Amino acid sequence: MTPQRIKASNLVFLAMIATAIAMFVTALVSCRGETKYNMDKAYDGKITTHSNVLSGKVEAVIGEIKLLITEFSTKNSTSVVFLKDGLQFKILDNYNKSVLVNMYGPGLLDRIPFTINRIIESLSAEDINKSKTKSKLEILLPGKKASMKDLKMFYKGSMTLLEASDQKIVVVFKGTGVNGDTEVNNRDEQQFPMEGVIEINNFKIYDMRN
Repeated sequence: MTPQRIKASNLVFLAMIATAIAMFVTALVSCRGETKYNMDKAYDGKITTHSNVLSGKVEAVIGEIKLLITEFSTKNSTSVVFLKDGLQFKILDNYNKSVLVNMYGPGLLDRIPFTINRIIESLSAEDINKSKTKSKLEILLPGKKASMKDLKMFYKGSMTLLEASDQKIVVVFKGTGVNGDTEVNNRDEQQFPMEGVIEINNFKIYDMRN
């Protein structure tokens, strides 16, 4: 074989290698893109908000206590979980006072305002399991020494979801509450007034509606 033919063969061989490498790189990039797309498609819907500064207020009367919270801990508060027929969240201030809200009902997020009179704390275990419409509200007011008495549980009354969007939730409640250390059999005799409004804005969302 002449030097010219050897040189030509080498060039063809190098061209084939270059083409193979190019095809491999293209396939690799394509696979990575497809994998990312599939992961995004299977992602269950965490949404970031326009602002990372959780804001709002909790204004309530709990027995003889007047509560006002206007600043929240973004770090310790949870995302708002949107369910097909419900929502739940827990917010804390910088002094460990906290508010827990759970609300469930068919069409809850599509029929606002939505009022719920079935409060979990006053229902039997059987009623809790059977009922599709129910709610729960707990407010923790830590004292100098930790005690279950610090937990104020909404016991009887109504909770109304006045507003619910990706950036604002408003819940009002009115009725009676009991302390966390009150025996179940004594709750009817040891109630106190409990009412107020909860408003939060610019929260993170965990969307499980799909």
